Amino acid sequence: MSYEELEEQLAERKSKMKDDKGRYITQSLFLEVGYDTDKAIFTLDGEDKKYKGVLYPSLKKQYMNLADPIEYTFATTYLYDWEHWNRITNNKMLLEHISKWREELELHLMSEGVLTLIDLAKNDKSYQAGKWLADHGWAKNSKGRPSKEEIEGHIKKAADKKKEYESDFKLLNLKEK
Repeated sequence: MSYEELEEQLAERKSKMKDDKGRYITQSLFLEVGYDTDKAIFTLDGEDKKYKGVLYPSLKKQYMNLADPIEYTFATTYLYDWEHWNRITNNKMLLEHISKWREELELHLMSEGVLTLIDLAKNDKSYQAGKWLADHGWAKNSKGRPSKEEIEGHIKKAADKKKEYESDFKLLNLKEK
């Protein structure tokens, strides 16, 4: 595929990422959210998906293949721009999927790093790499008190869960115990 064809394909895809009023499309970009084939460009699934004769590329697959932990290159390559990615990641429903992608990417990059160190220890006889492997350097320190950030994260998750179901409790006339 030539550079001109790639540019044309990217321009066509980007033209579908904003609505008529110039607002970023978020949930509707994904086939699984509403099966709105007029707006959907991607699937949230791990593999490309064919639906009604149209192939929807997996955004997760693109995310994992690019392996960009900063996410800037990913956002500007596959979405409209960085702000579009921020809007998508601020969407609660989509963030559930993206959080899993981020966790998987982190494990993937750690795994590659450990494999590189194993190679260094074996082939280059690297003392530091060998020592790091012998000391199980990849294992996170799970001893001791959780950090302030971890505690705040757990509190925020609990508050979000409570807020999410609060309206349901009111609707059912149930009081939280």
